[in-house]
Amino acid sequence: MKSLKIWSLAVLLLVTMVGCKNKSGDEQKIGGFDKIEQEWKLVSVNGVDAEFNIYISFSSGMFALYQQAFTVDYKFYDGEYHVSGDTLSGSYFEGGDWKCDYTGGITEDGKTMTLKSKEEHPITCVYEACTIPEEVKEEATGTRAVDVIPFL
Repeated sequence: MKSLKIWSLAVLLLVTMVGCKNKSGDEQKIGGFDKIEQEWKLVSVNGVDAEFNIYISFSSGMFALYQQAFTVDYKFYDGEYHVSGDTLSGSYFEGGDWKCDYTGGITEDGKTMTLKSKEEHPITCVYEACTIPEEVKEEATGTRAVDVIPFL
């Protein structure tokens, strides 16, 4: 009976692995951050759909972050970002660095960005290329809230 349970678990594992494989063959390779200069929306955190709204725009070494996390309205943060090899880092104009650096990159088609935090317990965030809605930009307060921690 014990061997039947082991074989059943092995078959279940095999079926799960085959079921998760990309059947279309269109899996995009993640490259560096060459195509980062565009607008992005957070879609998932550690494989789970994002429960809050984060938009980021990267352009000419500067970033703009619009976040609706832990608040009802959007908050705005901006600063400078740097790419060094396969690492993305940044600092805020109001002072302070991002909470950590990130590895990852952007798919060849430029539609998806993956950021993996360089922390003891890494978090993987996936963003999709988008256009940040004007109403999000207008709603952002433009000042850093003391009680709200920036997402990056």
